[in-house]
Amino acid sequence: MDNKTLLEIPVSEISPNPHNPRLIFSQEELDELKGSIKKVGILVPLTVYKNSKSFPKTQYVLLDGERRWRCVKELNKPTVKANVIDEPEDVTQNILFMFNIHHYRREWELFPTALKLEQLIKATGTDQESVLSNFTGVSRQMIRRCKTLLWFPPKYRNILMERDGKISTDFFIEIYPIVRRMSYEDEYQFPVGVEKLTDGLIEKFIAGNALTDVKEFREIRKALAFWEEKNDLVTFKEQLESFLKNPSIDLNIFTVVTKDERNINALMKYSAAVLSILENSTADAFSDVYVTEQLKRLSDKIKYVLEELE
Repeated sequence: MDNKTLLEIPVSEISPNPHNPRLIFSQEELDELKGSIKKVGILVPLTVYKNSKSFPKTQYVLLDGERRWRCVKELNKPTVKANVIDEPEDVTQNILFMFNIHHYRREWELFPTALKLEQLIKATGTDQESVLSNFTGVSRQMIRRCKTLLWFPPKYRNILMERDGKISTDFFIEIYPIVRRMSYEDEYQFPVGVEKLTDGLIEKFIAGNALTDVKEFREIRKALAFWEEKNDLVTFKEQLESFLKNPSIDLNIFTVVTKDERNINALMKYSAAVLSILENSTADAFSDVYVTEQLKRLSDKIKYVLEELE
């Protein structure tokens, strides 16, 4: 960038960036920062660009430092130090600047991030996680979670924007495999059928009788996989309808011994044996090329599973 000037700028001549993916600010954190500013001032200048657009109407727009700007504004400070850099070429570059400046420092709330990713997906014409991750610096795992939230009908966006609400982003991420699979069935097709099923699961969760934690939706996912493997989705649909319509029915209706559970039991049995061998042997004992290759494959798969779980 050509324009790199440190100036003392009137606070009133700076506007927040309309493309900032960070839309939620904790008042408690702002109050804490205000206390620090009162004592020692602004230690790190803001980063702004000179505005050539009709909106916002101020002379400068923020790229970095909205929390600091909000604090000095509330403290009625007349001016603030800011580095002035070149204006982004377009909306896409503006959003990318915001991602790359801010996200490494502290992750934003998930759904506001998803909304800005949605704009990037439209602007770039791709939703490939690897490409978006390279553009933004956001992990592929977080991008995948954002795309999951964006899949749901728009009616749920107000719920997703609520901070500390009863229905969290984790709620939608946990029910996604169920709702997405059922959306291929006639009675649950997108968007009306998806809304019907999602609303039912929200109502059941808020009631608090059958579910107390969003992770408990995994029991329903197990049952779905079990009945699908048996080519008997009709039975699962009957269970699901009974669960949604009858307040007294809990998750026990979905109890099955799944293939996954049998695999997990086997995993626990054999992993104990593997751990014992590894703990009681030297590294030289595994120097055979074939054994080394198997251990690497095992390590890679374990890392992948742990990343998915996180």
